[in-house]
Amino acid sequence: MSSDGKTFVYVTIGPDFRHLALFDQISGEQRIEDLTGKAGLPGEGQRRQQQLLGWFEQAEVDKAGRILLPKGHLEYARLKSEVVVSGAGDHLQIFDPQEAGEGNAPVSAEKLDPLAVARIYNSTLPEQG
Repeated sequence: MSSDGKTFVYVTIGPDFRHLALFDQISGEQRIEDLTGKAGLPGEGQRRQQQLLGWFEQAEVDKAGRILLPKGHLEYARLKSEVVVSGAGDHLQIFDPQEAGEGNAPVSAEKLDPLAVARIYNSTLPEQG
């Protein structure tokens, strides 16, 4: 929250498939810092990271909890009237369900194998002993 009481988030394009990544203020600033890289002449990888930085924009959250997403971002993600919002660690992914079906988007709950989910879940638990 800013000093004048407004709440802001960061929005950028997402990797892997056409979607938007939405970060809270702290996580967005951390991701920007991570992408900024070290001082000095940038190498090819750092130049690509800096190009991605150009897609980071702050968006205000209004009193009703709505976020006006930048037009260029909406066009990139091909968002229309129906969207899927999915948690992804330190951010949310926003994507068109039809576009997601054609790429590497998170799968729907109906397509998940419960045993595979259990293996993933259990692998993140601390060992007991």
